[in-house]
Amino acid sequence: MVGKSEDGRFLQGLRVLVVEDEVWIALDLEAAFVDVGAQVVGPCGTLETALVAAKNEALALAVLDIRLGTATTERVIDLLNERGIPFFFYSGQTLPDEMRKKSNGAVVMVKPAMQQDIVGKAVEVLMASGMPISPS
Repeated sequence: MVGKSEDGRFLQGLRVLVVEDEVWIALDLEAAFVDVGAQVVGPCGTLETALVAAKNEALALAVLDIRLGTATTERVIDLLNERGIPFFFYSGQTLPDEMRKKSNGAVVMVKPAMQQDIVGKAVEVLMASGMPISPS
């Protein structure tokens, strides 16, 4: 079980992939997860770096923008699905139908959101995937 550490960091040691091409949003996501003890992989701002990370990194969770420039993150979700890694989207875009079909009901959080709401959604997604987490 992943639980709250002594200093209240309840995602201590979990590796979270952040895929976001807007620098300020990527830095905000990184800070949100670091503040609760997670190790951030990325932030990946290009499809190429996101694909490498999704294929090769040990990950507990991924937070994906729907679009990176003109490309979608559809190939990233294919890799995450193959590996059984839960994910959710954090985007100002609408999820295209083809990606929706592949996303197995993944949540789409609409930008902007507060850091605590993003982390809260991460905990929900992890718990729904079967990872035992104790945020109390």
